[in-house]
Amino acid sequence: MASFPGILLRNWRLKITALALAVVLWVTMQLTDDRIDGLTISSVQVRIEHVHRDWYLVQPPAPSAVEMSVTGPLRDILRASMSRPTIEIRVDTVFREDSVLTLIPDWVTDVDRSSVTIENFWPSSVRLLFERNKEEEIPVTVRLTGELPDSLALVAEPRANLLFTSVRGAASVVDALETVFLEPFDLSGVTGPGRFEIALDTVGLGELVVNPTSATLTVEVAPMRSRVLALPVEWPGTGADLVLESAVVNVTLYGAEELLIGADTAALRVLVDADAAAVRSDVEEDGEARVPLSLVGMPPWVRGEIEVDSVTVRGAGGP
Repeated sequence: MASFPGILLRNWRLKITALALAVVLWVTMQLTDDRIDGLTISSVQVRIEHVHRDWYLVQPPAPSAVEMSVTGPLRDILRASMSRPTIEIRVDTVFREDSVLTLIPDWVTDVDRSSVTIENFWPSSVRLLFERNKEEEIPVTVRLTGELPDSLALVAEPRANLLFTSVRGAASVVDALETVFLEPFDLSGVTGPGRFEIALDTVGLGELVVNPTSATLTVEVAPMRSRVLALPVEWPGTGADLVLESAVVNVTLYGAEELLIGADTAALRVLVDADAAAVRSDVEEDGEARVPLSLVGMPPWVRGEIEVDSVTVRGAGGP
């Protein structure tokens, strides 16, 4: 008599083939069966495809995914499950900033509604938080980096043709925005006067809509020139007991020629930048002292250098 394991192993390939055919036949019969069946599809994503232009969606819907129960022939509801349906909502009207929307089957995509019935959702509603949109004109600010080549000088402040840009978005975000910067412009690459198209820097502005998004920056430069002036050294508030060894020093101005010619030299002053009492004490002890100098009253886009950074001061009765 044959053993039980022997019976199982006899013609085992034929037996496995028969089992596979039986499974295929069963699945085929189930899928061709038009009897109504039910299925719960989990993790159906909820998406907001459109919001009325007067409103801004503060955060994604809560919850962002729900369960959906469907009924229909087994083959159709399985096909619906594998198609990964989503719920896409258009918000054309907002009545409240904190709104609750009841989900409806018409919002479901990728489901053949002719054969599959959407019975219900769980949870059956989602919460949406809105904020009023606001549109405002925000000042545009130029940002400069680097230095011009030594052979060039600015004639005027680089200026953009765009003073304001329109910014639209959540009111709280727009209200907190003080300016919109242009992308940094590197002066070191300038070779002559010109106009340059510069984009507005929208990084960090989130979902704010900015229009326009670029501006033309005008950069006026000219060859670097120099001019030497002899200016008196001033020390306001000191008495006659302290005497400067050099009462006049040379100051060299650097800039565009038209700015040097038009510079208000009367506004330029070379000042002693030291406390008179402290200097007097040093002079009494050592007979003399060095005091630093500073240059004030420089016109815009002109650079000045004093030929010396300090002068000697002595007492009036000294050598």
